[in-house]
Amino acid sequence: MAADFLTDFVSNLGVGFGDPITLGINVILSTIIGGIVLLILLEIVGKHFSEEVRPVNAFLLVLVINIINLPVIFSLLTQFASFVPFLPVILPVLIWIILVKFFFRELAMSHAVLVGVIGYLLTIFVVPYLIGLAMGFLPL
Repeated sequence: MAADFLTDFVSNLGVGFGDPITLGINVILSTIIGGIVLLILLEIVGKHFSEEVRPVNAFLLVLVINIINLPVIFSLLTQFASFVPFLPVILPVLIWIILVKFFFRELAMSHAVLVGVIGYLLTIFVVPYLIGLAMGFLPL
């Protein structure tokens, strides 16, 4: 019963996954790989600007961003401000910057902007490649 409800719920989200287990594996794997990539970026920025970074927050930040990037949630966010031009391009970068500043309060605002923009670009270009590479090792 619970599996049927979960399958129906995930199917109604419109995320392109008919199987909630596949969705869960993708979210977990992208959180782990994205968290590692973000942690490397934050350590580089933290050492360069002499700021301390908590590693746990990197994984929490990526998990929250993965949940926000689900099509149903992201479409709800874009509907509220549909009058803004180029919103689907600007909104993810703004979400990254705001959440980096929220999770890493010790970073200066300019450093949070830098990490947010670079983190967004890494999640577009590098993380999907690494996830595809890691999915090849999973027996699904």
